[in-house]
Amino acid sequence: MNAFPNEVIDIVGIGASTLDRFIVVDHFPTGREVQEAVSSTTDGGGPVATALATAGKYGSRTVMIDRIGDDMVGRYILEDFHKYNVNTEGIQVDADAKSGTATILVKQKTGERAVFFERSTASDPEFLDNYQGLIENTSIVHINGRHRHLMRTAIDIARQSGTIISLDGGAQRYDDDMRPITESSHVVIVARDYAEKYTGATNLEEACYIIHDRGALIAGVTDGANGSYFVWPDGMAYRCQPFSQASVVDTTGAGDSFHGAFLSKLAVSIRQENALYGEFIKPIDILQSLDHKQLESAAIFASAVSALNTQGIGGRSALPSLKSACNLAGLE
Repeated sequence: MNAFPNEVIDIVGIGASTLDRFIVVDHFPTGREVQEAVSSTTDGGGPVATALATAGKYGSRTVMIDRIGDDMVGRYILEDFHKYNVNTEGIQVDADAKSGTATILVKQKTGERAVFFERSTASDPEFLDNYQGLIENTSIVHINGRHRHLMRTAIDIARQSGTIISLDGGAQRYDDDMRPITESSHVVIVARDYAEKYTGATNLEEACYIIHDRGALIAGVTDGANGSYFVWPDGMAYRCQPFSQASVVDTTGAGDSFHGAFLSKLAVSIRQENALYGEFIKPIDILQSLDHKQLESAAIFASAVSALNTQGIGGRSALPSLKSACNLAGLE
């Protein structure tokens, strides 16, 4: 594994990287049948991985940490990361393992999905010596609960060094072991299902306040086409309206791209603050000093990216251009 680049890294991601095969169909099979596919595409996948690809597309400098197999699928995963400017020097390769894959049927008329997946046989990645300096010197570490032993070590280092910890709490991913991880994170943006299980609240603004009270500086809950709710570091609540689309082609990666787009805007603000003062300021200190306009712009941009990402097939192939996302969001 080569050394990481000397340039400042904005976001380090810890999670699973997969290969996703999307097949658009007229209807889901209910029995034995032969059906011609409407269309198909292949994308890299994984929640944290796709968030990093999104941030990389919009200019962030990102590094992924994972372990994959040394197979054709693994090589495609690495190539796809490179398309989105994601540094893969943090990815370990297991010569005897198979990489993870998913086959996703998408119903043409509704965008409904049926997912069939095969887990990677690679073991969890080890915490390598050069990861410590990487985490100490990055602005944000983005996690979702995968590779928990390595992740906990990364959390400890990040909290000691002033690196921001960002948690993607996806639907059906909450368990009791995730509670201390959630409480240790600074930016906690979770799906409605995760929020309800973690907080016990069904009112999403109330859930945000509970998440905030338990330690998050930025607490957010996403609710699909209903928009998202936030509480900022100073305790101010914010409702981010959705960008409704006339139709939805595929919702794969909508939440992941929301995270990546939001973090890319935070990374821009952190770089600008450091440039303004001409010296290094801990990312966590900058996060607490950002004004409402900067934070709201990040949420609005993320909402626009997520909405536009539903207009095509795949979690990454359908990502909009920066110009298109900014135009929809009403940002310069």
